[in-house]
Amino acid sequence: MSKIALFMVHFGTTHNDTKELTIDKMNKKFANEFKDYDLFTAYTSRIVLKRLKDRGEIYSTPLRVLNALADQGYEELLIQTSHVIPGIEYENLVREVNSFSNRFKSVKIGKPLLYYIDDYKKCVEALADEYVPKSKKEALVLVCHGTDSPLATSYAMIEYVFALIDGYDNVFVVCTKAYPLMDTLIKKLKKSGVEEVRLAPFMFVAGEHAKNDMAVTYKEELEENGFKVNQVILKGLGEFDAIQSIFLNHLKLAIEKDDEDIADFKKEYIEKYL
Repeated sequence: MSKIALFMVHFGTTHNDTKELTIDKMNKKFANEFKDYDLFTAYTSRIVLKRLKDRGEIYSTPLRVLNALADQGYEELLIQTSHVIPGIEYENLVREVNSFSNRFKSVKIGKPLLYYIDDYKKCVEALADEYVPKSKKEALVLVCHGTDSPLATSYAMIEYVFALIDGYDNVFVVCTKAYPLMDTLIKKLKKSGVEEVRLAPFMFVAGEHAKNDMAVTYKEELEENGFKVNQVILKGLGEFDAIQSIFLNHLKLAIEKDDEDIADFKKEYIEKYL
């Protein structure tokens, strides 16, 4: 009987409270779904790994786990990431996995949270009722990690999809790095006539960025610019069952078929729209 592994890969966090509600919750959900698979985990953030090591907590990198699995004779590998977009961290993971292609018989990788168009719609549906203010004088600001990758457009896409739904045009995004930054957000809020704001992280965990950048720095900047901050929500995306289900469906889709053939993809959309 071949040895099979379920490999869960996360950006990581140094905050154990949000880890239990998001990362641990997701690991358990997937382990229950794939009971015949041995569970392994890793973090991709070198900064998080360093800080954890400094306080005596050792977590593995994906490369170390892949080496160990290959050495231990595992043949089939299911991999799921909790990364929000297919940006730099995800690209590095895929590159590392591909370097082991000749050491495993089968490797299936589930996509990040925002990959297919329907993913954006499902995210909006998961967050809207709980997060979006009813009053048009109040806005929901989703605070994203941000990236230097061209995939930064994924964050703007979330705002765009919210705006397409009646009643949800008072949702804005801001990133801790790259674009859009706070100056852009403030201009958009003033132009929209918004007077009040609630902040929520659009991140898998409500960790360092949520508790410091969002809850302290961003709150202060918004107040200094005349906005009343009514609420700061410290809830990671990973706490939503509907969000975790998107990840689970991605892995199931990866198991069912290989990455889409571009010709088939184009054919499907030509038949649908032309």
